[in-house]
Amino acid sequence: MVNVFHINSNYLTSRLHENLVEKLENKGIHNTIYMPVKKETIDEFLYESRFDVKAPVTFKDRDKFIFTWKQHKIIRKMEELYDFKTIDIIHAHTLFTDGNVAHYLSEKYDIPYVVTVRGMTDIDGFFKKRINLRARGRRILKDASRIVFLSEANKQTLLSEYIKNDRTALQKKSKVIPNGIDDFWFEHEYRPKEMRSDKSVDLLYVGKLKKSKNAPSVVEAMRILKDKYDIEANATFIGKIVDQDIHDELAAVEDVPVKLLPPAGKDVLLDLYRNSDIFIMPSYSETFGLVYPEAMSQGLPVIYSKGQGFDGQFQYGQVGFPVDPYEPEDIADRLADIIKDYKTISTNAIEKYKLFNWQTISEEHKENYAKVLQDRKEANID
Repeated sequence: MVNVFHINSNYLTSRLHENLVEKLENKGIHNTIYMPVKKETIDEFLYESRFDVKAPVTFKDRDKFIFTWKQHKIIRKMEELYDFKTIDIIHAHTLFTDGNVAHYLSEKYDIPYVVTVRGMTDIDGFFKKRINLRARGRRILKDASRIVFLSEANKQTLLSEYIKNDRTALQKKSKVIPNGIDDFWFEHEYRPKEMRSDKSVDLLYVGKLKKSKNAPSVVEAMRILKDKYDIEANATFIGKIVDQDIHDELAAVEDVPVKLLPPAGKDVLLDLYRNSDIFIMPSYSETFGLVYPEAMSQGLPVIYSKGQGFDGQFQYGQVGFPVDPYEPEDIADRLADIIKDYKTISTNAIEKYKLFNWQTISEEHKENYAKVLQDRKEANID
């Protein structure tokens, strides 16, 4: 049995990590999960894991300003809790916070590691804003046995904007493996849909109401859709209020129909997806966005942002369209394009969402681990 040590500082804050580990366990891989937690976010845990997870409070929010001190605390606690003699491979689930720990362990214990690069956290966060840490990030990538990206867009952004010398070598050991969606959506798959009218459309946005999600641009696109194409749009926004100003701006809209709903469970979302025509979330920044394939499972074409997490998963226009989140007219034009070819795109959405099945995705991770261990074995023979 292969023993994988996961360093995942977000494990208990999203069920997607538990879904992956469950499928890996079913494939004969034993998983140990270390989740270093900052004091201020311990209340954000969403569930209790069924697996071997330790989530000690290791640092405070202010420690983030001194990266090496925060890492020292994470590593010190980790070495108090674990013996690494039986670990075959390490999987770091972010490049910097988790990947730096994996790099330390690899050097000290000679254990190979895989690192996952995330768009918002690693590229838009660390690489873009924390210039002093870029060399460290490149070193973690260089010494990793394999690199996982959640989307082709994230991979291209990192390699083209932040990597110069080792681009070819990093490209060769990189693989795009997206996140999966909950089995609930496969169990409740809907059918391809048709528009009730080509002069009216029901839009659905599912996500936090905060600046980076760019909800107000949806409203502006609705106005343009009416003026330019004579298409009436209704929009429902459902999600947690993070920025009150965004909520208040949407609530004050009177010239186009806007409905605001609080966060809800899967059963409510299922009805909303089925009663809507197009899913839309033109975020300024997005790591991946599981809501896109969730919507696709219910036959909804999707509007997503160019160059962000979901972009590059499919051919242009196949399941929807990428848009410039800063250009509401582009959003409106692509909505009109979907309406023109709605039935075909809806049919494609139902077919293509199946790529986000954890069973398939976990198999890709298992193969990735196997290649790392095989490479290590061959290197030792040489």
